[in-house]
Amino acid sequence: MANETNHEEAEMILSEQGLGSYQPLQPFVARRTLDRSLWYEGQLIVMYGEGDAVGNSCCVFEGNCPEGMGPPPHIHLYEHELFFIIEGHLKAWVEGVEYDVPKDSLIFLPCGRTHWFVSAAPVTRIFTFTVSAGHGSTPGSADMAIFKKFGIPAGAMQLPPPPSPESRPDPMEVMGLAAENGLAFPRMAVEGWMRAFGARPNDEG
Repeated sequence: MANETNHEEAEMILSEQGLGSYQPLQPFVARRTLDRSLWYEGQLIVMYGEGDAVGNSCCVFEGNCPEGMGPPPHIHLYEHELFFIIEGHLKAWVEGVEYDVPKDSLIFLPCGRTHWFVSAAPVTRIFTFTVSAGHGSTPGSADMAIFKKFGIPAGAMQLPPPPSPESRPDPMEVMGLAAENGLAFPRMAVEGWMRAFGARPNDEG
């Protein structure tokens, strides 16, 4: 009876605020399990919330990144990113400005700014939250689209073997998928799918 009363009260509040047609999403609990995990480019990715379950409004995942690894410089066209460092240490660059992000710290990476990062610890465990920047929309998370396309189901809750040059995705294929999902890699066509760009502190992004 209490649950029915709560639902009726919620519907009344929504109606009073002009949101009577809004259908709330279902709550859920997502655990850190193997069936939610991918191996991608030497990393362990754990997916907690994305797609229809969250109304394509955000994406929540955990990245486990080995030392010296990180993505090429890129720009999110529709999403803000927030990283919270659970374990390890991250070095990030936003348009050439270096940011030190130790354990128990959060960095906000705004939509529309070129950025990249590398793990500065043997393993850096990153809680990642992406959310719409409000000026446009995409079918889902740009990061998750790439992880699902080029990753494989994780064999264990640990880092995979380091990727070999032969196993790396084709840069042009990555760029095409990224463009469809609101993500741009401004230098990939020239430099390829390289790692640890941030190791060059004088790089201007």
